[in-house]
Amino acid sequence: EPKARPRSRRRRRSTFLRGIRPVAPGTAMEGDAAEEHWQVKRPAEDDAEGSASAKRPKPPPSPTEWWKDETTASLIGVREEQATLYDPRRRNFRCCRGFDRNVCEPAVFDHEEESTARIARPLDTIPDSELDHLKLALNVIHVKVLASDVGFPISAYGTVLMRDDLDFKCIYLFQPGRDNCQVINSPGDMLALTGPNRGPFEADTFYFEINLKVRGEEQTMDRIFSRSLIDEDYPLGPRTKDVFGTAPLQATVGVNILRGPREFSGSWVACTSEDPSEMVLYDNGSVALTRPLAIVREDEYLVLKLTPSKLKTTVLTVEHSDRSLHIRHGRYKLQVTISWSGIYTDYN
Repeated sequence: EPKARPRSRRRRRSTFLRGIRPVAPGTAMEGDAAEEHWQVKRPAEDDAEGSASAKRPKPPPSPTEWWKDETTASLIGVREEQATLYDPRRRNFRCCRGFDRNVCEPAVFDHEEESTARIARPLDTIPDSELDHLKLALNVIHVKVLASDVGFPISAYGTVLMRDDLDFKCIYLFQPGRDNCQVINSPGDMLALTGPNRGPFEADTFYFEINLKVRGEEQTMDRIFSRSLIDEDYPLGPRTKDVFGTAPLQATVGVNILRGPREFSGSWVACTSEDPSEMVLYDNGSVALTRPLAIVREDEYLVLKLTPSKLKTTVLTVEHSDRSLHIRHGRYKLQVTISWSGIYTDYN
């Protein structure tokens, strides 16, 4: 009588892992494969011989080897098609949304998802010995309207945003709706930026997406004003200003009216001690700054300029140790608060 075959000493977990296999495209599971590329097949309890001979599947391809997986390549094609929009000015379809097939995960990527990453640490919590770990950041000074095919003035709305290598999600710079248009009166007028909400992280390439419309008398009469994608490699090209610096800090500015009219008539702009390019933080309206964040190098001061209507400009030089300043200007008594933070390497 033949001897009974000795029972395999392999652990069940090892047999179970050998049963993992990719879901083939074109099957009923294809839709689910977009969310999860791998399906687990449990071997039958009495299929010891078959499970022992099963081969361990190859790992899924890395993002830089997307062409090795048909499902991933198909999803990338879908995302790139979503990024292709009609440009009426050029009368053809072209890429107008940012998508990097070597960085983005195509199964979950959403062109509209806003970045919520918070990579800045309060400056007080960063030891002097670790200041060298602060990352480079980009300072967006302004966005100007240089020309118009429909003349001036125009009522503009839509989005201007950028993406960086941190998460490749939307960092909005300008985002008014149709009911809150900005009136552009002449060439050279600047958009009233409301972002970024964080310092753009250092990147090999920055993507700027512009999708602006001109409001008409009826919504059906609205027309596309500008629709384009600008990708700028570092160092930045002539259309953008190189404002990188070592050890950048984020300065978040707030203003409280302690005494005076509730409506503040005037403007606040910011620059640095080394770069006179002015960033508009506020221009008439309520006390809340429309754009409270500015990027400052570690070896620079923040310069704030207050210009109320019909009064001389007040200039404030803010050092990194300053947290709150009280100023008097005409009928106003104002409190200026500054929150300093560093864009830290170890953001996780």
